[in-house]
Amino acid sequence: MAGIQKTISKGIAYLKKRGIRKTLRKTVLHIDRKRLEQAYVRDMMPDEETLKGQRETKLPGNMRFSVIVPLYNTPLTLLRETVDSVVNQSYENWELCLADGSDAAHGEVGDYCRERARTDPRILYHKLEKNLGISGNSNAALEMAGGEYIALFDHDDLLRADALFEMAKAIHETGADFLYSDEMIFETPKIHKVLGIRFKPDFTPEDLLTNNFICHLTVFRRELLEKTGGFRPDYDGSQDHDLVLRLTAAAQRIQHIPKVLYFWRSVPGSVAADIHMKEYAIDAGRRAVETFLRNKGREDIRVESTKAFPTMYRLRIPIDGAPSVRVVIRPGKNDPAEDREKRLETLRAGSSWTNCAWQVLNDVNSRCEGFRAAAEEAEEDYLIFLDGIPEALNPDWVQEMLMWAQQDAIGAVGAKIRFSDGLALRHAGIVTGLGLEGLAGRLYFDMEDDGVGFFGQLAVVRNVSAVTDGWMIRREKYRAAGGFDPAYGDALFDIDFCLKLKQAGFRNLWTPDALLAGGTVKNFALDAGREFESYPADSARFKQKWAAVLAAGDPCYNPNQSLRYEDGRIDREKIGKAE
Repeated sequence: MAGIQKTISKGIAYLKKRGIRKTLRKTVLHIDRKRLEQAYVRDMMPDEETLKGQRETKLPGNMRFSVIVPLYNTPLTLLRETVDSVVNQSYENWELCLADGSDAAHGEVGDYCRERARTDPRILYHKLEKNLGISGNSNAALEMAGGEYIALFDHDDLLRADALFEMAKAIHETGADFLYSDEMIFETPKIHKVLGIRFKPDFTPEDLLTNNFICHLTVFRRELLEKTGGFRPDYDGSQDHDLVLRLTAAAQRIQHIPKVLYFWRSVPGSVAADIHMKEYAIDAGRRAVETFLRNKGREDIRVESTKAFPTMYRLRIPIDGAPSVRVVIRPGKNDPAEDREKRLETLRAGSSWTNCAWQVLNDVNSRCEGFRAAAEEAEEDYLIFLDGIPEALNPDWVQEMLMWAQQDAIGAVGAKIRFSDGLALRHAGIVTGLGLEGLAGRLYFDMEDDGVGFFGQLAVVRNVSAVTDGWMIRREKYRAAGGFDPAYGDALFDIDFCLKLKQAGFRNLWTPDALLAGGTVKNFALDAGREFESYPADSARFKQKWAAVLAAGDPCYNPNQSLRYEDGRIDREKIGKAE
């Protein structure tokens, strides 16, 4: 009853703040998302004919997987399901390594495991003299492993019946030494009671610093452990994040399998149910990221929990010196000329980085021509491009982009921009292929500005393919990537440039901590650039130039998610043919 009352209270508060239209929209989106998730889970399960075909398929190499499971007082009803989900795998060359730290009051755990091991020699069981904690028990299971690849598996979760086959197939096709899949959280005991499906991007290093998006299912070549070491008890609670940071740094080829192969059970007291049940995990996660950065020579970076999610992190990176910044502004077509100087002065006064030169472009120039000319003549160290004259909602907005733009591997850094009414998002990063035209769209466009996004995407810095509207680039990198293409008019030239940065080996970012406000919904579009008259010609050029990139899909966006909607929901076309 208390939960229902809390939900009703939150709904009333949302209605008062957002109004009927946005409240109805949010409600419909929520219901639609849940319905699509249920349908996706129902249809994604492999049928018996598929599993039979996989069992009969002999993949070259026939590598063996060591499935690592640390046990501790595991309820038998859950343990049976966990073990069965391995035994029933369509790929049969595996070993299940069970290291049991259960206390004397839970002797049934050992009795059950010994019986299963007696009937199936692939099941290996070791009773520990005492509980060594999650890391110690996991390391004991690792010592039992003899397979070429290691799969990490919690003692009460489930694997999809073809999980190891999909991993083996990907290893054969790609030669990957580190792999991970998408995952689903379900409410015990019903696997079809979906709490959330975590569709993940391809490997993105900055994402992994801000949160352990990889999580489950994780598979890696055993040889990587020789380079990195195993689990470290000092990081219990976030031991997986600590290990994955080290493994991915040592890996030669990281492969994401965009299929839900892992079912994470939510039970009372588990991290999946409520991270606050394990406060020590929060501290361990922060320390894991700090230690990883320190080992890379970055002892100066401070790691903090975000307000939205304690196990998602904000990095405080000191700025090297006092670099100069040129802020280039192209006034919006609806910005009154007589109001510009006042708004510019407000922006200046609201910005704490003082080493800035401010330049407002002539209305006559196209956006591309104006920004390009300004960039070519600039002598400052960094460039910021703004569409319209926004309001600075965070006085450190320049520094928040600068701390990332100064990193050698980072190209463009985009700001979080909400519309001037303060109720909806204008820019939270660009997804290639998103939108009505299927070229490039604004993720979370016109959605609530204070939302957290899909699995917290709006709460942390994250890798994106492109940015627009308000963003920073180091001048040297701008020129190294060839600058803006003068063939464009007002639309898509900045996104075109971001893709050129990626081709040159840079990674682009979006940060929620550089916060601006400006513009109105009616003057922008989900399809980036569609609001400009030059869009037909610009989009034709963009489509032809980046045809291969568009066909491949956005690596920062999961292929199971819709390209027609801005909220990251499941693609309807995946329903009925989920795999």
